[in-house]
Amino acid sequence: MTLKQLFRNITRDEDTWIAWLKSNGLLAKGMICTCSRIMRPGTFAGIADGKGWRCPEKSCKNFAFMRIGSFFEGAHIPLTELVEFLYFWADNLQTTAFLRKNLWWGEHTITYWKNFLRDLCVEEFLVNPQPIGGPGHIVEIDESKFGHRKYSRGHMLSCQWVFGGIDRETKDTFMIAVQDRSAATLIPLIQSYIIPSSTILF
Repeated sequence: MTLKQLFRNITRDEDTWIAWLKSNGLLAKGMICTCSRIMRPGTFAGIADGKGWRCPEKSCKNFAFMRIGSFFEGAHIPLTELVEFLYFWADNLQTTAFLRKNLWWGEHTITYWKNFLRDLCVEEFLVNPQPIGGPGHIVEIDESKFGHRKYSRGHMLSCQWVFGGIDRETKDTFMIAVQDRSAATLIPLIQSYIIPSSTILF
Protein backbone atom coordinates (compact mmCIF):
# COMPACT_ATOMS: atom_id res chain seq x y z
CA MET A 1 0.00 0.00 0.00
CA THR A 2 1.31 3.45 -0.91
CA LEU A 3 1.01 6.51 1.32
CA LYS A 4 -1.46 7.97 -1.18
CA GLN A 5 -3.67 4.88 -0.92
CA LEU A 6 -3.52 5.00 2.87
CA PHE A 7 -4.57 8.66 2.99
CA ARG A 8 -7.35 7.94 0.50
CA ASN A 9 -8.79 5.41 2.94
CA ILE A 10 -8.24 7.65 5.96
CA THR A 11 -9.97 10.67 4.40
CA ARG A 12 -13.10 8.88 3.23
CA ASP A 13 -16.37 9.36 5.10
CA GLU A 14 -16.30 8.01 8.66
CA ASP A 15 -18.36 4.87 8.03
CA THR A 16 -16.14 3.85 5.11
CA TRP A 17 -13.04 4.57 7.17
CA ILE A 18 -14.26 2.39 10.06
CA ALA A 19 -15.20 -0.39 7.63
CA TRP A 20 -11.69 -0.19 6.16
CA LEU A 21 -10.15 -0.62 9.62
CA LYS A 22 -12.36 -3.65 10.29
CA SER A 23 -11.65 -5.25 6.91
CA ASN A 24 -7.91 -4.95 7.60
CA GLY A 25 -8.20 -6.55 11.03
CA LEU A 26 -7.42 -3.37 12.96
CA LEU A 27 -10.84 -3.21 14.65
CA ALA A 28 -13.23 -5.97 15.67
CA LYS A 29 -15.89 -6.88 13.12
CA GLY A 30 -18.23 -8.12 15.84
CA MET A 31 -18.59 -8.18 19.61
CA ILE A 32 -20.20 -10.67 22.01
CA CYS A 33 -21.70 -9.27 25.22
CA THR A 34 -21.03 -10.82 28.62
CA CYS A 35 -24.66 -11.99 28.51
CA SER A 36 -23.78 -13.95 25.32
CA ARG A 37 -25.85 -11.76 22.99
CA ILE A 38 -24.34 -10.35 19.79
CA MET A 39 -23.77 -6.62 20.31
CA ARG A 40 -24.81 -4.06 17.72
CA PRO A 41 -22.52 -1.34 16.33
CA GLY A 42 -23.74 2.22 16.63
CA THR A 43 -22.93 5.90 16.85
CA PHE A 44 -22.93 7.42 20.33
CA ALA A 45 -22.44 11.02 21.39
CA GLY A 46 -19.88 12.02 23.98
CA ILE A 47 -17.53 9.05 23.63
CA ALA A 48 -14.11 8.57 22.08
CA ASP A 49 -14.32 7.98 18.31
CA GLY A 50 -18.11 8.43 18.48
CA LYS A 51 -18.76 4.74 17.81
CA GLY A 52 -19.09 1.58 19.86
CA TRP A 53 -21.10 -1.55 20.57
CA ARG A 54 -24.39 -1.89 22.48
CA CYS A 55 -26.08 -5.06 23.72
CA PRO A 56 -29.63 -5.34 22.29
CA GLU A 57 -30.90 -7.18 25.37
CA LYS A 58 -33.22 -4.78 27.23
CA SER A 59 -32.25 -6.15 30.63
CA CYS A 60 -28.55 -5.72 29.82
CA LYS A 61 -27.72 -2.80 27.49
CA ASN A 62 -23.99 -3.20 28.08
CA PHE A 63 -21.75 -0.85 26.10
CA ALA A 64 -18.26 -1.43 24.68
CA PHE A 65 -15.92 1.08 23.06
CA MET A 66 -15.04 0.51 19.42
CA ARG A 67 -11.33 0.07 20.22
CA ILE A 68 -11.82 -2.66 22.83
CA GLY A 69 -9.70 -5.73 22.18
CA SER A 70 -7.79 -3.98 19.42
CA PHE A 71 -4.25 -2.75 18.99
CA PHE A 72 -5.54 0.78 19.75
CA GLU A 73 -7.26 0.03 23.07
CA GLY A 74 -6.10 2.41 25.80
CA ALA A 75 -4.54 4.92 23.41
CA HIS A 76 -5.78 8.51 23.57
CA ILE A 77 -4.69 9.42 20.05
CA PRO A 78 -6.98 9.75 16.99
CA LEU A 79 -7.20 6.56 14.96
CA THR A 80 -6.15 8.36 11.79
CA GLU A 81 -2.87 9.46 13.38
CA LEU A 82 -2.18 6.00 14.78
CA VAL A 83 -2.69 4.37 11.38
CA GLU A 84 -0.42 6.97 9.76
CA PHE A 85 2.21 6.20 12.40
CA LEU A 86 1.90 2.45 11.71
CA TYR A 87 2.50 3.09 8.03
CA PHE A 88 5.53 5.28 8.67
CA TRP A 89 6.97 2.75 11.13
CA ALA A 90 6.44 -0.22 8.80
CA ASP A 91 8.03 1.71 5.90
CA ASN A 92 11.04 2.55 8.11
CA LEU A 93 10.21 6.27 8.20
CA GLN A 94 10.99 6.40 11.90
CA THR A 95 13.20 9.38 12.62
CA THR A 96 11.88 11.61 15.37
CA ALA A 97 12.25 14.70 13.17
CA PHE A 98 10.17 13.12 10.38
CA LEU A 99 7.42 11.92 12.73
CA ARG A 100 7.21 15.26 14.57
CA LYS A 101 6.86 17.08 11.28
CA ASN A 102 4.20 14.77 9.83
CA LEU A 103 2.21 13.84 12.94
CA TRP A 104 2.85 16.80 15.25
CA TRP A 105 3.54 14.38 18.09
CA GLY A 106 5.86 15.19 20.96
CA GLU A 107 9.16 13.37 21.34
CA HIS A 108 7.91 11.41 24.37
CA THR A 109 4.88 10.08 22.46
CA ILE A 110 7.01 9.12 19.46
CA THR A 111 9.54 7.30 21.64
CA TYR A 112 6.81 5.48 23.53
CA TRP A 113 5.04 4.19 20.42
CA LYS A 114 8.25 3.17 18.68
CA ASN A 115 9.24 1.17 21.76
CA PHE A 116 5.72 -0.24 22.05
CA LEU A 117 5.79 -1.59 18.50
CA ARG A 118 9.28 -2.97 19.02
CA ASP A 119 8.11 -4.83 22.12
CA LEU A 120 5.06 -6.22 20.31
CA CYS A 121 7.34 -7.61 17.62
CA VAL A 122 9.59 -9.14 20.24
CA GLU A 123 6.60 -10.77 21.93
CA GLU A 124 5.41 -12.23 18.63
CA PHE A 125 8.83 -13.77 18.04
CA LEU A 126 8.90 -15.11 21.61
CA VAL A 127 5.55 -16.84 21.14
CA ASN A 128 6.40 -18.31 17.73
CA PRO A 129 10.15 -19.00 17.49
CA GLN A 130 11.25 -20.68 14.25
CA PRO A 131 14.62 -22.20 13.24
CA ILE A 132 16.67 -19.98 10.91
CA GLY A 133 19.80 -20.17 8.78
CA GLY A 134 21.09 -23.16 6.83
CA PRO A 135 24.02 -24.04 4.53
CA GLY A 136 25.62 -20.87 3.16
CA HIS A 137 23.68 -18.61 5.55
CA ILE A 138 25.22 -16.29 8.12
CA VAL A 139 23.36 -15.97 11.41
CA GLU A 140 24.18 -13.22 13.90
CA ILE A 141 23.29 -13.93 17.53
CA ASP A 142 23.09 -11.61 20.53
CA GLU A 143 21.19 -10.99 23.74
CA SER A 144 19.28 -7.91 24.85
CA LYS A 145 17.12 -6.78 27.73
CA PHE A 146 13.53 -5.75 27.01
CA GLY A 147 10.89 -4.19 29.24
CA HIS A 148 7.12 -4.45 29.57
CA ARG A 149 5.10 -1.56 28.06
CA LYS A 150 1.93 -0.05 29.49
CA TYR A 151 -0.44 -1.27 26.77
CA SER A 152 1.41 -4.51 26.02
CA ARG A 153 -0.70 -7.64 26.29
CA GLY A 154 2.06 -10.24 25.95
CA HIS A 155 3.76 -12.36 28.56
CA MET A 156 7.19 -10.76 28.59
CA LEU A 157 8.31 -9.70 32.06
CA SER A 158 9.97 -6.42 32.99
CA CYS A 159 13.74 -6.45 32.40
CA GLN A 160 13.56 -9.79 30.59
CA TRP A 161 16.73 -11.03 28.93
CA VAL A 162 16.11 -12.23 25.38
CA PHE A 163 18.49 -14.32 23.29
CA GLY A 164 18.03 -14.21 19.54
CA GLY A 165 19.48 -14.45 16.09
CA ILE A 166 18.93 -13.03 12.61
CA ASP A 167 19.73 -14.50 9.21
CA ARG A 168 21.71 -11.84 7.32
CA GLU A 169 20.28 -12.90 3.95
CA THR A 170 16.61 -13.65 4.64
CA LYS A 171 16.23 -11.43 7.75
CA ASP A 172 14.44 -14.33 9.44
CA THR A 173 14.66 -14.01 13.21
CA PHE A 174 14.17 -16.03 16.37
CA MET A 175 13.96 -14.78 19.96
CA ILE A 176 13.82 -16.77 23.20
CA ALA A 177 13.35 -15.45 26.74
CA VAL A 178 16.16 -16.70 28.99
CA GLN A 179 16.79 -16.64 32.73
CA ASP A 180 20.55 -16.33 32.31
CA ARG A 181 23.16 -16.02 29.57
CA SER A 182 25.35 -18.96 30.50
CA ALA A 183 26.73 -21.39 27.93
CA ALA A 184 24.61 -24.14 29.47
CA THR A 185 21.51 -22.11 28.62
CA LEU A 186 22.47 -20.68 25.23
CA ILE A 187 24.15 -23.64 23.49
CA PRO A 188 21.00 -25.83 23.48
CA LEU A 189 19.05 -22.89 22.03
CA ILE A 190 21.64 -22.43 19.28
CA GLN A 191 21.34 -26.13 18.46
CA SER A 192 17.53 -25.93 18.41
CA TYR A 193 16.97 -22.70 16.50
CA ILE A 194 19.92 -22.39 14.11
CA ILE A 195 19.90 -24.88 11.24
CA PRO A 196 23.10 -26.98 10.99
CA SER A 197 25.82 -25.77 8.59
CA SER A 198 25.01 -22.11 9.29
CA THR A 199 27.87 -19.69 9.92
CA ILE A 200 27.29 -18.16 13.34
CA LEU A 201 28.59 -14.72 14.30
CA PHE A 202 28.59 -13.53 17.91
